[in-house]
Amino acid sequence: VNFVVLIFTMLLILYGVYAFWDTRQVYGAASAQKYETYKPKKDDSVSFEQLQAQNPEVIGWLHVYGTKIDYPFTQAEDNSKYVNTDVMGEYALSGSLFLDCMNAPDFSNFNNIIYGHHMRNGTMFADLVKLRDQRFVKKHDLIRLYLPEKTIDLTIVSAYAGKVQRIPITFKSKEAKEKWEDEIKNRSEIISRKKLEGRIYTFVTCSYERENNRTYVYAIERKNTK
Repeated sequence: VNFVVLIFTMLLILYGVYAFWDTRQVYGAASAQKYETYKPKKDDSVSFEQLQAQNPEVIGWLHVYGTKIDYPFTQAEDNSKYVNTDVMGEYALSGSLFLDCMNAPDFSNFNNIIYGHHMRNGTMFADLVKLRDQRFVKKHDLIRLYLPEKTIDLTIVSAYAGKVQRIPITFKSKEAKEKWEDEIKNRSEIISRKKLEGRIYTFVTCSYERENNRTYVYAIERKNTK
């Protein structure tokens, strides 16, 4: 009996060690530091071009100031590929940040949607929940998109948690567009005096307050966009 108990205890210990190692691997793959060397620089984009050479589906870089969100992002022919694939094209539970497959890669649509996982260690899109806090957004309301041909600076105008919903990219009428804009402003947990003018940029991740909840963050272009 003692021998059986000893074997069982050793198996539990081994499983615990493996589970700890596996968790570190998952979170390590989700760390922004893994990609830091590829981040586009103001006067030098060679490193980012090297990343694109490894994976042509890497189309830009996203930095949400004041948070850990500082990652390259991708776009595939469908939205399932990068749920569990990193930007190097390798399998990873943390996946990648990715632009909706129905969006134009140059962000020319009215609404441009980027998705990402909410990792429980605070990586990937976990920090989007901070943008639902008025005090935080007052200090940190800048989101920057680096694209091959330009840089787009954004200002946060709405953020809230809600059930999974279909997010429109285009609208059949002006009235439908205005109704949707009113909805996202009215549901916002932060207050913004900015009008919803021009293109909208939407960022989506899981939100753990309730089942099937998501955090939605909406932003518009700043006037100094280059």
